[in-house]
This record gives sequence, structure tokens and C-alpha cells, in this order.
Amino acid sequence: MNREQTQPAIFVDTVGTDHELFQHIHAAVALGAKSLLVLACDANGFIPAQLDARLQALPIPIFGGIFPEIIANGRKLTCGSVVCGLPVTAQIHLIGELSNPEADYFPQTEQLVATLTPGTTLVTLVDGLSKRISALLECLYEALGTRHQYVGGGAGSLSFVQKPCLFSNQGLLEDYAQIVSLDLPISIGIEHGWHKFAGPFFVTGAYDNTITTLDYRPAFEVYKEVEEADSGKRFSDTEFFDLAKAYPFGLDRLKGDVVVRDPLFPKDNALVCVGEVPANHIIYILKGEAENLLEASRQCADTAMWGQTPAMLALLFDCISRTLFLQDRFAEEIGNIRSRLPDNVPLLGALSLGEIADAGNTCLEFFNKTIVLGVLGGQQEQCA
Repeated sequence: MNREQTQPAIFVDTVGTDHELFQHIHAAVALGAKSLLVLACDANGFIPAQLDARLQALPIPIFGGIFPEIIANGRKLTCGSVVCGLPVTAQIHLIGELSNPEADYFPQTEQLVATLTPGTTLVTLVDGLSKRISALLECLYEALGTRHQYVGGGAGSLSFVQKPCLFSNQGLLEDYAQIVSLDLPISIGIEHGWHKFAGPFFVTGAYDNTITTLDYRPAFEVYKEVEEADSGKRFSDTEFFDLAKAYPFGLDRLKGDVVVRDPLFPKDNALVCVGEVPANHIIYILKGEAENLLEASRQCADTAMWGQTPAMLALLFDCISRTLFLQDRFAEEIGNIRSRLPDNVPLLGALSLGEIADAGNTCLEFFNKTIVLGVLGGQQEQCA
């Protein structure tokens, strides 16, 4: 009887060096992993010159990203890496030029129809500081639709400086998307806990991930008036993100819910966001309370666990700005999720710059300030 590896092999490094990273990568390969998921912290300072030659030499597929912070076995890390050796062979497709205003992504996504097996899970990772993420996701969903389920998020740095941040067999990549097909079932939960506070406003000017005008007024002026009046604080003597983390935007959707957008910084009286904001769209300024966000984490985990038996691995994409907002209480958010998973199911993930999932078989969304939890089911053991 030959029994193949059916569970992930997980290695955690809290030092954050390339030496420790590749020790764990080689250990996972030696144990028989068929592909590798790597999540690393931006504080490690990894650069292509350190990693590329060794990534290119790996004998099995590798994917993953560098994020502001990561989750390893349910624990938040600000430095270090996690290597997850998977018992299935990942089929990885790369799409570049995610900030190119002239790029047409549909021909590349349409080619995936013939190569991807319907029903597989697509772990979709992007450079979270790219300017046309939603454009790519629209093309991906137009080509593949409900043939697959999707989970993923945006890699990158809280410095908001774009740099290589995706692991691949080609090396570290910048301004790319990874479409990773895994032959495993998945159950997904999506929640955020924010509510409409001010608006609606009409987006009268926008391009890519920048809002120029709201109701024909400079976007930053409108935003500043609302936020300063409510918070009692001033942008003139406070770091922008310290205030903005409590007042994201919400893009209106037909079902009445909102897709959250994080404003990153003002630029010439416009506002640069994580992810695109379309012109001629209704938008709100949102507000949240810690209890509402924490309740959303419980609901998300309950939804993801519904009907998923047996579970093999929980993969979490939780927005880094939720951490900044909840501060010390963020441990409760992770605890809420961990407590709803079986004890033998590892919880790995990223505190991301945007989250990706299919919001109810309607479209593939790029969320901000949201929790996306995917619980991957186990394989059937094969005997010979």
C-alpha cells in the first residue's frame, strides 16, 4: 500500500532571513510536497538578488507573496515567513503589467478556459499596489465565471512603495497577478462589519485607483470635511492613514451591500485608494466600531466552515488596515476565527493590501478592510 502525503507540511520562521526560508522550503520538498505556498513579512526585506536564483532552481511549483504581516498557525507575525508544502500540484499562471493603462487582460484570461479543470480552487494573488487589479479580475471572471471558486489577496508593503512581492519559479515579481489552480474543494466566508456613515456621493471624476472629484468637488476636500467634523481631529497635524483607517469608502452594489475601498493618501486634492474606483458610481464614507468588526470575524468563520468536512487548511486574507484599526483587539479577531476551526486544521494567512473572492456568484471583487477566509477540504487518500 502506497500512501501519498494528504496533509500540508507547515514550517514557520520568526527570524526573517533568506537562509531560514530556504531551509524550510527544502525541508518541505524533502517531505514530498508537490507545490509550495510561501507567505513572508515585508520586514524581512527580501529582494530579488537574494532569492531569484534559488527560486528558479526549485523542482516544484511555488507561489505566494510578501505582505505587511502574516498569520502562521493562528499567530500574527510582523517578521518571518511560513512555508506550506501542499499535497497537490499547483497549476500557476502569471499575468503581468497590472498597472499598464493600455493592457487588455481578456485574451490571457480566456486562454485559461482550456487549461484549467472546472471545479478547482483558484488562489488569486496580486501586487496590491498595482493600479488595474479590478480590471484584471473582471476579465478573469468574464472568462471563467462560476466554473471555479476564488480566494486571494494583495501583496505589498505598508510603505506604499511598489516593489517585487510575489514568489514564483521565475523569482520575485512586481506588478503581476498569480492565478493558482488547486485541485481541492473550498468553502469561503466574506465579511467586513463597516456601515454607511456619510453620503451618498457621486464619483464625478476618477481614473484607475484615484478619485479626483466627488459631487464635482475635489475628493480630498469632501472627505476631509466629513472626517474632521466627526473625529474632532485634523489632517494638518495627524498622519493621513492614522485618521483614514477609521473612515473607508464603500462602493454601492445592487444588493445594498458595499465593497470597501481604503484611501491611501491624498495627491493634489485627489485620493489614491487600494484598488480601482469607477467614475459615475455611487460611493459612501463608512465608519465602524470594534464590536461590529469582531462580530464580522465570527460570521465569516461560521460561513466558511459550513458544510466543509473534512477540512485540511484554513487560508485567511485579512486586511492590514483592520489590524491598524483594531490594534490590541485584533488578537480577538484571529481568536474568533481560530475557535471556529477544528483543532487539527492549521490557520495560515496574510494581512493583505486588498482581498479577493467571488461575492455570491455575481462577480469577482477586490475588497479592502474585509475578511476573506477559505477553508480547503482534504483529498481522498489513494491506495494502490
